Amino acid sequence: MSSSSSSSSDGIEGDLIDAFQAEYEEEMLNEEEEPRRPRRRREFIRRDRLGASDRLFEDYFADDCNYPPSFFRRRGEAPVVNFTVNGHEYNYGYYLADGIYPSWPVFMKGVTLPQSEKQRVFTAAQSAWRKDVECAFGVLKARFNILAVPGRSYSRRTLGLIMRACVILHNMIIDDERGTNLENTYETVESNVGPAIHNHAPPSLAARIQMDNEMRDSPMYTQLQHDLIEHVWANA
Repeated sequence: MSSSSSSSSDGIEGDLIDAFQAEYEEEMLNEEEEPRRPRRRREFIRRDRLGASDRLFEDYFADDCNYPPSFFRRRGEAPVVNFTVNGHEYNYGYYLADGIYPSWPVFMKGVTLPQSEKQRVFTAAQSAWRKDVECAFGVLKARFNILAVPGRSYSRRTLGLIMRACVILHNMIIDDERGTNLENTYETVESNVGPAIHNHAPPSLAARIQMDNEMRDSPMYTQLQHDLIEHVWANA
């Protein structure tokens, strides 16, 4: 009885193996008969690296370069900013910031709990603009690791030089990679007009104290935020 049951089980296993082998051979034959897809080759892009190197040298490092050092060495002087919004004149620029920054006119934040439609529109616009700036700096941080690590050990001057160097290098890379499949042609115009450089006398101690107080003026921040809310609402 046991010998007959074992022989029957062996026969079933043999039939299953034969069926599986036949099915496998049929699939292999079908694959051989099907036409193979052509292998996609990698596209070759002409980089013109030699020409890019020449343009880079002419733009920044030649004796008569297109962008002389005076474009970058500003001696720590911020540009003069004068603008008028909603009928009020302001003499300082401002940074788009989030809620952790103080309420100073040099940091423009969104409304924490907007109560009106004007405030909601302004807060949405301020958040969108701020995220665009954060995205741009995120690209720099991803490309240059020195911007992503802590920098407390550096001086302010060194941090400024590092930031300028990363921005310049990023622009050089973008200029090198832009339109790689096109011929880059540049028209040169001879001109003896140099950049306008204004050297201002350093402010006195009293002037510095006054500027510091103006940059920390909370009522001015409230007025500027109100004017910007009205301006954004009028142009929405």
